[in-house]
Amino acid sequence: MKFFKYKWLLLILIGFLLTRIYILKNPPCCYSDVKHDYERYANMWYYGLPPYLKHLYEYPPATIPLLFLPLWFDQHGLGKYYLNYRLGIFLIDTILFLFILKFWERFPQKKLLKILSLLFYLISPMVAKDFFYEGIDLAFVAPLTIALMMLFLYSQKKILSRTVFWALFWLAGAIKFMSLPLLVPFFYLKNLSFKKEIMVLILGFLLIWGLPLAIFRSSLSVSFVFHAKRPFKYASLPAYLVETVDRFTHTETRVNQPPDFQLEGPISEKVTQVFGLLFLLSIVLVIFYALKKILTEQIDPFVFATKITLIFFLTIFLTGKIFSQPFHIWYLPLITIFPFSKVRQQLIFMLLALWLLIVDTTPWIRINENAIFWAPLTWKFVTYFFRFLPMFILLILSFKLPNKIELHNRR
Repeated sequence: MKFFKYKWLLLILIGFLLTRIYILKNPPCCYSDVKHDYERYANMWYYGLPPYLKHLYEYPPATIPLLFLPLWFDQHGLGKYYLNYRLGIFLIDTILFLFILKFWERFPQKKLLKILSLLFYLISPMVAKDFFYEGIDLAFVAPLTIALMMLFLYSQKKILSRTVFWALFWLAGAIKFMSLPLLVPFFYLKNLSFKKEIMVLILGFLLIWGLPLAIFRSSLSVSFVFHAKRPFKYASLPAYLVETVDRFTHTETRVNQPPDFQLEGPISEKVTQVFGLLFLLSIVLVIFYALKKILTEQIDPFVFATKITLIFFLTIFLTGKIFSQPFHIWYLPLITIFPFSKVRQQLIFMLLALWLLIVDTTPWIRINENAIFWAPLTWKFVTYFFRFLPMFILLILSFKLPNKIELHNRR
């Protein structure tokens, strides 16, 4: 019997539409990257100042059409930039949700677990509505999540399926570079021969990166240079540690320069060195962990790929010098599609994710962060602690997720 009977499918689609209308009709009240940065970039390009070549552009090349097309429609009398951009992200969200429906229709799992997954993906974006359609983060994680679902939905012994998988992987990497280290474990999840896998990997790369490389060539490296030189972002764990220590030492000075507003001083310098090494080391350790499991244990490619992606994201959240509130969007579809075997385990992941969203993406908890909590620490120390604590818990629990799910009647 099909899980999605027509009346239930209709209710789910209506629920999706209603939640997304709520997000579209309730944009953030104060600040939007779309209005402040994306539209400015698009106008620069429209009036003859190309990215990379004539100005420092921080994002990878697949973001260029994402940011430019809303202006193109605007200039041709179709809508306004801000709404056009949000509708574009809504379209990406809709495609992702349809794949999620298709995935759960085919994946043999308990009905309650499927229902909880879908409810989570309907509710959590409304909690994070100030960021869900406001940046490039959903556009980044959507192709990566669809690629993961393809590991189950389509035979990975076919060259076409593997080419599409790699094209989606490279598309995600062409929106944000963060996912590129996952290339190593994903390659070893192959069902093709080594030679054929290399071939489809390169073909997928050329489909996405071929045109940008032909146009911009080595100028694309400026975005790497930009991120390499960025200091700690104020919302990152290293910045939190520096600020906490500075409450006692008073050795640091705040630089009033957006977007990072970093502290500078001896503590900042030392923490920068430590976390620079820790960030690279943590990525290497995650990759080695993945390879060890792939090469020595029986795993399910889809289950393990989703698990290691979640582990990788949480790891770089905690060790990277850059962390922003929209990053919380990255793990929402991963938790949605992971085939938890127990309701309790699934609810723990979902509740921790909602905890993070409430603390970090909503104005629901109003605290004067500059007020003294316990001298010399302020309430900001407390609020940031309750941001990073659930991340640590999620990371630990992610390692405990299974590498395969024993299923009957699996396709």
